[in-house]
Amino acid sequence: RKAFEEQLVLAAELQRPVSIHVVSAWGELFAAFDNVRERMKHKHDQMAVQVVDEQRKRRKPKPKLLPPKIYFHAFSGKAGALPSIRSACTKGNIPLEDVYFGFPPAIKNFYAPKTPGIMKEIGIRQMLLETDLEDATSAWDDLKRGVTGISEALDMTESEVATETYNNAHRFYFEAM
Repeated sequence: RKAFEEQLVLAAELQRPVSIHVVSAWGELFAAFDNVRERMKHKHDQMAVQVVDEQRKRRKPKPKLLPPKIYFHAFSGKAGALPSIRSACTKGNIPLEDVYFGFPPAIKNFYAPKTPGIMKEIGIRQMLLETDLEDATSAWDDLKRGVTGISEALDMTESEVATETYNNAHRFYFEAM
């Protein structure tokens, strides 16, 4: 966990997005987030002592205590995990619109009965298309299955899903932090 925390701290310091894959380790993830938030808060508090300009302090947004954008790759958690995830990110001053989730069709949970409900709770604005295949020759077909599955779960056209997830990927990877 220490190495993971160091990576999160580095991403937070450099203002870089992260992709996280959690498998049966939500407690470990939340503990790591707590530790990183405390470390980053301490760093920001030390820096704030050096800032004397009161006007700048008043207008300055809360510092991000976690990486500025977080992507939960191959999300297969229960809908009940979402409030904890959102709370942990909010405590790190990460806007919820900067928290994304992916559901790869290559993983059996994509077809689980619970998945459409979780997708609905997350909403298209926070979803990224992904594949979790080792062989890239099948990736395009897998991405198409992802579009179809998401469109069915969210009652959207495949074109709408493709457009929205493209825009989400652009926001996640390319927009300023």
